Amino acid sequence: MKAVPLPTGAPVESTGRRQEHAFAWALVWVLGIGCAFIAPALLLFLLGKGASFLLADERATLTSLRWSPTEASYGLVPLVVGTLSVALGGLLLALPLGIGTAIALHFYLRGRLREWFEATLGVLGGIPSVVFGLFGTFWLVPRIGASLLSGVCVLAAMLIPTLALLALAAFRQLPTGLVADGLRLGLSREQVILRLVLRSARPALFGAAVLALSRGLGEALAVEMVCGNVPGLPTRLTAPIRTLTTTLVQEFEYAQPLHNRALHLVALAIVLLAALTSAAALRLRERKAA
Repeated sequence: MKAVPLPTGAPVESTGRRQEHAFAWALVWVLGIGCAFIAPALLLFLLGKGASFLLADERATLTSLRWSPTEASYGLVPLVVGTLSVALGGLLLALPLGIGTAIALHFYLRGRLREWFEATLGVLGGIPSVVFGLFGTFWLVPRIGASLLSGVCVLAAMLIPTLALLALAAFRQLPTGLVADGLRLGLSREQVILRLVLRSARPALFGAAVLALSRGLGEALAVEMVCGNVPGLPTRLTAPIRTLTTTLVQEFEYAQPLHNRALHLVALAIVLLAALTSAAALRLRERKAA
């Protein structure tokens, strides 16, 4: 028998593929390491910029209840309280509405109506925050005033589409026979949703809530347009407030050196709030799992 010669190009092609795979893994490794250093680098940058303020005489005012740079008072307490109030309020209002929307889409609507609503949620989730701010400025503020309540309503309107889409994705990852098995056991559809579906999807829904809260903590423009921008402790829902992000947007452009360094600490407080939120959420999830 005549021997069939091996194709001479095969080893070269195999070597080329191995080189491509090695390059791809090296790129992934470099990008992963780079992303891991972004957060510490950001923290060090902000802390380095604000370190001189921590050594200044005005550092004692950081714990005061007044933010007034013209009077050399840089109290972060009212800004932190305002940020947490509007973010938590928006999340508490948006969470049941977002999950309820996802339940209606996944378990009750069918056909083109469901597709239309899902497309609408996708569009709402991509709308810039300034559009929600304009809605609040011309519709909410004339009725309830520039206040904490207006900020909560606007932020909730921004978070509902995100929460609904994330919850919908969580429901679609559940076992396909979960609802049918519950119905065979004699449970109603509502009992299946409450006792089986929501419990099974709880980790994913918890992650969606944490993601929405992080977005609420970092929102600036829409909140700036409807909250009144008065740095103070909110004593009622109709009281005006100012958040950390709003302070950065409004004051960074004209800040003097000491004021500028204090604003870097404001930015650091925003990052720390987001980090503490994620850490607390992970801790709570581990405790529930245990």
